Amino acid sequence: MQYTQKPKMILFDVGETLFNDGKCNVQAGFEALLNYAVNPHVTCAETLNKKWNEYLQSVGKAVSQSGVKLETPLSSVLKFVSMQTGLEFDITVAEQEEIFDRFNSSRRVFDGIPQLLAFLNASDIRTAVISNNMMSGESLALSLNRFIPENKFEFCVTSADLLFCKPSKEIFVSAACKAGINPTDCWYCGDGRIPDVDGAKNAGMAPVLFDINSENPVEFRTDGNRGRYLAVNSWVSLMNYTKEL
Repeated sequence: MQYTQKPKMILFDVGETLFNDGKCNVQAGFEALLNYAVNPHVTCAETLNKKWNEYLQSVGKAVSQSGVKLETPLSSVLKFVSMQTGLEFDITVAEQEEIFDRFNSSRRVFDGIPQLLAFLNASDIRTAVISNNMMSGESLALSLNRFIPENKFEFCVTSADLLFCKPSKEIFVSAACKAGINPTDCWYCGDGRIPDVDGAKNAGMAPVLFDINSENPVEFRTDGNRGRYLAVNSWVSLMNYTKEL
């Protein structure tokens, strides 16, 4: 793990890293999704929201009993609520996921992300995404392409794809294997100390904590047993730091 030279690849978290999403409104997501259904008259957003809660309450108990934190794929929930209500679509499940996700929050791209990605692309630093996310990598890519059309992300690996959630090192190592790169040649950017900093360090990647409330543009921290890691308060700060390497 090193910060003294440019990485070969930088991987990003999504929520509160690339995007500021605000509070999730599940019913609003279903209201939008109904507009794309073949037979929207068979149910309503309130009923779909109720079925959503029933499903997650049931599955959540099963996951907690296993002793392992696993992701519930959004595709499974959408299929469940559709079957339970008789709702039908002539678009793919990935498209359903993207629509539901697009309308269930007030999303905006963090300042500096377009500039940072343009710099990384021009510097031949590869980029990709690792996210604890109910969406599949396929549907998350649809969302990223919609909100950040200039991105050159090679792939998206989500916990819904692999079931493993960050900070499990498996999701980080799997992404590095997919890229054909050593984890030690990667930086991982995220906003959480446990899922992102600890997860990346355990996999051999160099973590970069996005801490928008930090007073310092760039600083090295040593929290508890985490050891040394880099923290930035803006994406322009990370771009400027990387330029100097």
